[in-house]
Amino acid sequence: MVERNPMLEKMRRGEPVLGCQVRSRSPLVAELLAYSGLDYVFIEGEHFVHNIETVENQIRAIQLGGAVPVVRIPSHEDGLILQVLEAGVMGVIFPHIDNREQAEHAVRQVKYSPLGERGFGDGARASKFGFIPTAAYIEHVNQNVMVIGMVESREGLRNLDDILQSGIDVLRIGAKDLSMDMGYGGMVTAEVREAIEAACRKIRDSHVILGDAGLGGLRSLEEFRQVRALGCRMFTIGSDMAVLKQGVEGKHRAFEEWKAAQ
Repeated sequence: MVERNPMLEKMRRGEPVLGCQVRSRSPLVAELLAYSGLDYVFIEGEHFVHNIETVENQIRAIQLGGAVPVVRIPSHEDGLILQVLEAGVMGVIFPHIDNREQAEHAVRQVKYSPLGERGFGDGARASKFGFIPTAAYIEHVNQNVMVIGMVESREGLRNLDDILQSGIDVLRIGAKDLSMDMGYGGMVTAEVREAIEAACRKIRDSHVILGDAGLGGLRSLEEFRQVRALGCRMFTIGSDMAVLKQGVEGKHRAFEEWKAAQ
């Protein structure tokens, strides 16, 4: 049986999807998050250390829990891209897409001919170790495995029109990196927000799906509506480590208040 990508199907219909990052390298946590009803679980391989076997085990756990596995890779290295694909990931997030050439390279490495130039192997986990017929597997990859680019610089914004013509499936805006590049030290100032919103509108009105814009969207209904109006469809509640930290800090504060009040 060839599995579809319900996350991509929802976004193609214009619906928002919700996910959570996994930074802890734990397949158990990845599986728990998937069982919680999220559309996708996002393995954070850029800013947190993961090896390919850990990524493969997390992908397996996420799929077992019923969510779509997505991984952000630390570089655009061809061998690394192929390894996470063969492990069965359904979406690869490419950081720092600054121009059309980089975006086209990402598409070539993820998609099979005629859409790309991905090297073919029919015995890895992604093809169920060869149990999926070759023609069906190639069609499945080209229709369901997402190329997700991140625009995170002024150069990327300048080249956005060209990037949108690359064949990429989804674009996200890296707000904090863009802020750093604009000289604002990671703060989303009015100028940064203006640049992001202009980029969002351009992506929204194109054939490319707009993912996350780095403007939040989950702190209130009003904020959610504002971000949705910009066209964003890919929402993230944070990370496993952030949720754990917030939960522990909140319980600790309550405990100290209760002690003082007794």
